[in-house]
This record gives sequence, structure tokens and C-alpha cells, in this order.
Amino acid sequence: MTGGTGPDLCMVSAEGGSAFMAELLEVVADAVRRAGGRARTAVGKYPDPEPDTVYVVVPHEYFVVTPDAQFPSAELCARTIGFCVEHPGTDTFERSAGLATSLAAVVDINDVSAAELTRRGIAVERFQLGYSPLWDAWHGDPDSPRDIDVTYLGTAERRRSVLLGSYAHDLAGLTARLLTPPHEPMTADRVDFLQGKAKHEHLARSRFVLNLHRERKQTLEWVRTIEAMCNGCVVVSELSTEVDPLVPGEHLVLARPGSLGTVVAALAEEPERERHLRMAAYRFVKRLDMVGSAKTLMELASSVVDSRAAIPSTSVASARALAGALRSPEGAMAIDTPSWDVRFAGDRTVDNPAAPAETSTANRLAQLTATARLRADRQWIDATPGEVFADRPRVDVDVLIVRAPGEVDPDDLVRDLLVGTTLPRRVLVCEDGVVPLARPRPADVLTHAAQLGRGVSRTGLLERSTAEWVLVLDSGTRASAPLLERMWAATESADVVHTPVADPVDGLIGALPPESRRLRTIPYLGSGYLVRRSTLDQLGGWTTDPLLDGLEDHVFWLSVAAQGIRSALVQQIFLSRTRPDPAPRPVDHDPRRVWRSLRDTTS
Repeated sequence: MTGGTGPDLCMVSAEGGSAFMAELLEVVADAVRRAGGRARTAVGKYPDPEPDTVYVVVPHEYFVVTPDAQFPSAELCARTIGFCVEHPGTDTFERSAGLATSLAAVVDINDVSAAELTRRGIAVERFQLGYSPLWDAWHGDPDSPRDIDVTYLGTAERRRSVLLGSYAHDLAGLTARLLTPPHEPMTADRVDFLQGKAKHEHLARSRFVLNLHRERKQTLEWVRTIEAMCNGCVVVSELSTEVDPLVPGEHLVLARPGSLGTVVAALAEEPERERHLRMAAYRFVKRLDMVGSAKTLMELASSVVDSRAAIPSTSVASARALAGALRSPEGAMAIDTPSWDVRFAGDRTVDNPAAPAETSTANRLAQLTATARLRADRQWIDATPGEVFADRPRVDVDVLIVRAPGEVDPDDLVRDLLVGTTLPRRVLVCEDGVVPLARPRPADVLTHAAQLGRGVSRTGLLERSTAEWVLVLDSGTRASAPLLERMWAATESADVVHTPVADPVDGLIGALPPESRRLRTIPYLGSGYLVRRSTLDQLGGWTTDPLLDGLEDHVFWLSVAAQGIRSALVQQIFLSRTRPDPAPRPVDHDPRRVWRSLRDTTS
């Protein structure tokens, strides 16, 4: 804090809290300084106050993330302004409203939120967000290059994920990066989360940003919108309230949520329209300066210093109790990360021991598979030569596809791969316990008279493969034309490359990077990966334990994470799947025992 007049405004963010909130408070502090005031930032416990110190916190995060022992006293709460950013219709808004009663004053960045707080008897001042030089990595150059067509920035949530999955076809011909981190505090850069300079430079390289609402909210996400506009990234949002003073069609584009993919694909074909939106939004947001709101915040802080109004100890005690009830254990992870498996969700599925009959059934299924492997008839059917696209590049990749009983015929997937923008050397299919139709097929087919399991089936396919890389897919999946091209481009810096898969119920699955701590709780990654053959050999291939039927890819990803294998996540949707309905497996009957066995095997 240097120079300036007025109260000492101290913006405090929670240690271990979201980097996003810390960035926002730094932007507000900068606006106060540009308005001639005094402002500083701090992390963690409130710094000791000067006589004119007034603290500013984002209540729904600060008080919930900060340990109870550091909860500010009633005297310090009487020096605190709550900076509220959440919208009605979300759980985090309810947190903010419940905690705001213990503070000296409140400001809110949204009209609808401010009105709802007022309706609940909480006095609130409006803080209009606007341009900040800290957000601008573009500086208004209309001719600066943009190598990313579409960006999405937003925490994972089923509604959003289902919508993003529905845009896959429209975005397939564009270069997209969909960043969907789990809904938990983000404190550092990840492949699916950007902060500060990295985020703003990314927006300055992006032509469009897609905006979708979280939970039941309908108001425009102002922080994301202004950050994008400061960097010339055209905002394409689902229909929103509280858009004023922005003008739809002039500064941003609003459309029905189900049509955003079509809209952005159409805009990408209209460069003059895109350029007009980009420049009009930037000119507008440059005029929408935060200095006026910063002055309002300074005046509010002065009134807090002058009034010295006491906060009732009961209000502080109630807020402290609420924060304690909402506080998650240290290192807690998002509870809504979708499982790859449609029936088994790791720790969420193993609360109670299985009944003896279920354990017996699980054992019987595993034994049946083991016995079938001793007797199974296996036969190769060579591919029927057909037309190929001679002008398409080929890469040193073999595709491995396994079809189990009850799964969709893989021929459509094979055709998808053979008409892609980049072609594999060949496609290898295993019909595992499925009798294939007698017809010419463009893939080498391995048939098993009985079901032997995905691990054994893939191992059989791998024995015929001669490529340096293998693309691992499951039947019931469909692929967009650029799949192999985009995945291959990421192999220069990785030994395993994977991509999200669109699921009709859960939205995006497999959309997070491999993390040991998360994989130990839920099998959230599955097939849809390109792996170097030598890496696969290093990992020992796929598990063939019949007890772990259906979890072969989960064991693979546990090994990738544990051994620190280099992986890359291609953050665009090139794969979609029909909802699988596997035959009964041991994990369906005795999930607790299977999960424990898996942990014992991989620990």
C-alpha cells in the first residue's frame, strides 16, 4: 500500500482458497488505488489493524475455508465489508447471505443479488465491475493472432457438461479448449485451470468464449464476461438476466443453451461480424471503469470507521457456527465428479458390506471367467481390403477396440476412424464372447467364443499390433474426424494422451487429468487414450484379474499417476458414447470387496 488517502482497505483472501477470488480482490484493490485511495491485500489470518483499517473479504469463501481458530472476533467483524459475488439460486449465495449478517457492511457485484439481500434485510451497496488493466493482456490490437477458436472456463457440473457434450459436432472443425476443473478451491495452475496472467493471455489468444450458468442461476457471469472482453474474446452466452448496460448483439451474443455450439460455429465463419463484436465490447468495457465503484467502497469504509458500530456477539457466533458446518475437511475433493463406470462410483458405492449371497455371486462370476480362459476358442479373421483415402496422412498408431456382450457393434466406430483427418495404420477389434456377423470388415477381428474379459482381450489385440502407439477405445463409442489428428499432435510431450468423452447422462466423463488422490476414491478415467507401446509394456499392460472386470482402465490410470508417466489431456470433445449396460460383474455384486482388492493390488 503506497500513497493515497482515506481508510486503510485491507483485502483478505483465504489461505488455501480459490486463486480466482484472490485475483478479484487484487483487481478491486488496484481500482481503489487508481481512485486515490489506500488498499493492500493479504492472505490468511486478518493482519493486525491500524486505527482506520477496514477489511474486505468474499464471505462465502473466506469464512468457510479459513480455520475456525482464525475466525475474526466481533471487533474485527465490525471492521469488515463483505464483497459478495454469488447469484441467487446457488448454494454459495445462501452461504454469503447467512454470513453477511455478522459484518459491518456489504457490497455486491450483481443487481439481482443485491436486491435479494436487501429483501432479506441486509443493507447492501452495488459495486459495478468494469475494466481493469490487470485483466488486459491484449491492449486492443485488432490484428493480434488468435490460434484458439473456442474457450470454455467453468467448474464441472452435470448440466454444463451435458450441454458441452452436445456441442461436440458443431465444434469438431474448430480448435477448442474446454477447461472444466472440479468444483473445489483452485490454488495453482492445472491443465484444466488457468489463473492470472496465464488465463488472460489465453483469452487474448481465443476468438470466442462460451458461457454457461451454474446450478439454477440465470444472471450473467460478470467477472468471466469482463475478463474476456478486456482481452478481445467474444462472449457467446446462454440467455441471461442482468445484462445491462451491455447490449446483446452489439457487445456479446446471447442464445438458447442448446444452440450455443451452432451459434459459435456460424460466427466463426463471419470474421467481420466477429471483429465488430470484439472491438465494440472492448471499447465499451474500457469506458466501464471501476473507479466510481472503488470510490463508493472507500466511502463505505469511511462510514465503518466513523460509526464503530458493534456487531452483536450472537450474530458473530451464528456466522461462526454456519461456517463450521459448511467447512470441508482439509484436502476435500469435489463430490460430483462423474464415475466412468455407470454402476460403480468407488468410495460412494462401498458403504455397506455385501450380503453373503452377493459375495458368493461375485466369486462365481470371477471363477466362470477364469475357467473360460482355460477352454476358450480364439480365432483371428483378417481385414477385408477396401478403399482408403490415399491423401490422408497416416501415423504409427494401431487402434484396439473390444466389444463385450450387450455392447454396440463397433463397425460405425471403425468407419469413423477410417474416414478421419489422420488415419491409423490399422484397426484391431476383439469380439469378446460375441458372435460376429459374417460380413467383410475393414478391421482385423479376434473372436472369443466365451467372454474372457477386457484385459485379456486387449492383450490379445496387442500381440498382433506392431505400431509404436495404440489408441484404446471401447465399443459403443463414436469418434469425430479430427480425433487422431488432435491426439497425435499432443504426443510430442506425453506418453499417454487422453480426451473427454460425451456421455448422454453424465455429460463429460474422463475430463480431468490423472491424480492419485482422486483416483483412489473414484474411477473417473476410462478408455479413449493413446499410449506409447513402450509405456504400456512398462506398466505391465492391463490387469487380467477376473475380480476386477470393468476396472481395467482404472488400474491403468492408477499406475500412470503413481509412476509419474507424462500425460496430456486434449480438452476438446472428439468421442461420445452410448450409455453402456455391461453384463453383471463381480464389482456389481460385492463392490466393497472388489474395491478393497483393487487397493491392495495397486498400493
